[in-house]
Amino acid sequence: MKLLNRVSLAIIAFAFLPACKKQDSNPSAIPDAQNYSSKVAVEWMNTFRSGVQSEGKNQPQASRIYAYAAIGLYQAVQPGMAGYKSLQGQVSGLTNLPQAGSFGKLDYTICANEALYQVYANIYGSLQASTSTMIESLHQKYIDEAAGKSSQEVIANSISFGKMIAAAVIQRANSDNFANTRTLTYVVPTNEANVSFWTPTGSSTSPTEPYWGTLASFSLDNNSACNIPSSVPFSTIPGSPFYMQTYELLNAVSSATTAQRDIALWWSDEAGTTSTPSGHWVSIAGIVATQKNIDLGKAAEMYALLNMSMADAFISSWNAKYKINLLRPVSYIRTYFPGYYNWSSLINTPPSPEYPSGHSVSSAAAANMLTKIFGDVAFTDDTNAALGMSSHTYNSFTEAANEAGISSLYGGVHFRDAIVNGLAQGKEVSKTMSAKIQLR
Repeated sequence: MKLLNRVSLAIIAFAFLPACKKQDSNPSAIPDAQNYSSKVAVEWMNTFRSGVQSEGKNQPQASRIYAYAAIGLYQAVQPGMAGYKSLQGQVSGLTNLPQAGSFGKLDYTICANEALYQVYANIYGSLQASTSTMIESLHQKYIDEAAGKSSQEVIANSISFGKMIAAAVIQRANSDNFANTRTLTYVVPTNEANVSFWTPTGSSTSPTEPYWGTLASFSLDNNSACNIPSSVPFSTIPGSPFYMQTYELLNAVSSATTAQRDIALWWSDEAGTTSTPSGHWVSIAGIVATQKNIDLGKAAEMYALLNMSMADAFISSWNAKYKINLLRPVSYIRTYFPGYYNWSSLINTPPSPEYPSGHSVSSAAAANMLTKIFGDVAFTDDTNAALGMSSHTYNSFTEAANEAGISSLYGGVHFRDAIVNGLAQGKEVSKTMSAKIQLR
């Protein structure tokens, strides 16, 4: 693909430049990102969401894609953000970032446009023709718009800077252990040794990303550091706490109100048909960014912290999932509840172990980070309007995250223990991110 060649050339060219220092001090860069609209950031991040859906990326893969896109966006704009620091030296493996001062005056819309375009072209792997056409059109749109505002020299400098940022971001992506996990095989443990073990359910027999918990995180010193042990011991004895939480789930599904069923469907965020749980929160962030009319610098900060938090949330939760390896509600119910041998959940049960709820972990991490940035904000989420669903209004990000968590109970795919502790784990991930990554 032509796009791949462009970044390859950029990486080769960059190899011949003098070694780069941290991108914190750029005397020639003008800190005026606050004068630029966040539209380019919101539009590109929503285009990444479209790519996740059309290219059929699973939930963990989607979180990784959004994170690298957001890092590229932040680093492309950071020289124009007074008092803000580079991620180099804070995110392990992120090196060789260019100094903006050596490029002269920059147009930060074009810097962001180019970095996001190049990251998009490389992070997905091969792209469908329709996806390629979509990003080519968006990329050219911003270049054409800049022609009447910036000189050709500024535009050329900004494109070069954006390409170099993308090259450094892709270099980090290529060394985060993702590629290695593509070659590993996974044998699902059998229940001969432990009747609590997860077994595949539904039409898919392939577990989702069993080695995702080994990827290089963005802020976690140890990928299991935020894991919270289950508080309900596994048991098949009627009347035991585990048995009773299953009974609660059965009742929640069978007696769900219209509103509760709507909540389950609203937050189902299935791979292949939506932009996944992380994409849902990227959408919410864009809605709030537009609502508050924030500038490009603030948007870059928002997307970077949000998406690195969610990416670490998926690494953290998947690290726990495949260690605990607990069976899903549908398996437990069909096996241990007489008369329920053909029971099915309201929404499709994902092909991964039960504990913790990845949706809960990622949603709490997202809500905590957005609250840290904006405080409590009321907003209307219309993410799934295109699917024919009515919008949902929330008084805060935390309210939305709690609803995302409980949606898994209404949908019959997670026990309450996985949801409650998942929400707590997500908060710990976001706290770790806040302590480790200092943007200013």
